Amino acid sequence: EEREKRWGAAIGAAFIVMVCTLMGVVFLAPVFAKLQSEHESLVTVLASAFAAGALLAAAFYLMLYEATHLIAITDDRTEAEASAWWGSATLLGFVSPFLLESIISFIVGKAKPEERKDPEAANESPTPSRSRKVRVLSGVLLGDFLHNLVDGFFIGAAFANCDTSMAWTITAATVYHELAQEISDYLVLTNKDQGDLKPFMALGLNFLSGMSVLFGVCIVLSAEPSNFSTGCLLAYGAGVYLQIAATECMPRVHEFATTLNLRLSGFLLFVIGATAIGLVLLDHEHCGGEGGGDGHGH
Repeated sequence: EEREKRWGAAIGAAFIVMVCTLMGVVFLAPVFAKLQSEHESLVTVLASAFAAGALLAAAFYLMLYEATHLIAITDDRTEAEASAWWGSATLLGFVSPFLLESIISFIVGKAKPEERKDPEAANESPTPSRSRKVRVLSGVLLGDFLHNLVDGFFIGAAFANCDTSMAWTITAATVYHELAQEISDYLVLTNKDQGDLKPFMALGLNFLSGMSVLFGVCIVLSAEPSNFSTGCLLAYGAGVYLQIAATECMPRVHEFATTLNLRLSGFLLFVIGATAIGLVLLDHEHCGGEGGGDGHGH
């Protein structure tokens, strides 16, 4: 019965993340479309700073520390080996988005700006060619599919062997960064110079690519991971979160926060995002499941 509850909760968490892919629908409302167009810097700073705070808090307060308990020192695993597994999984997670982007760029090619052949059209936006649209759409949607699959892996790992509060906190951190990411994806997909899709088509394709989070959750829960495997997945997930926060979210904050008020607003949202995740420490228990004999050897 307990395992059935975990399956239900994990699938529910996956669906919540999937719903985030439909966040672009808010821009169909005139008030939000106007807000985005007139206050782009404010919206970007607040969303990105909040996501960065939540992701870094999830990585440092929960995932990295918990992974050290799960990748434990045993009779068959020395301290050096446990440290190597923990560090390698984290570093692999950190470089995974970069490697993923490189692979996608190699497969679909890098979209180049279209050249204007008519001098009289100098003041007009160039119409993207079919090949460029395909490259942009493939890059965004394939990248989103694989990123969500990875998100599903460590959400599934958390629900498999960790307490419910931690599993839902990791889900919340995923949702926070997905909200900002999916809005960005939607704007790229509907931009006339990039994806050039109709709003409902963009939302539909984004939702389909986001379904991979459900696949990831089901794959991990079906595998019934041991404590060691869960620890490696959590360390890997923390590395991914560190990369997203440090190289995607915070750079956007630095780029758009050009005034003191925007910087202070960004700092405030960063603190709120981190605090929202950190509060789970008030009622947190260590992960544990199959392979409980690994123990907490650190």
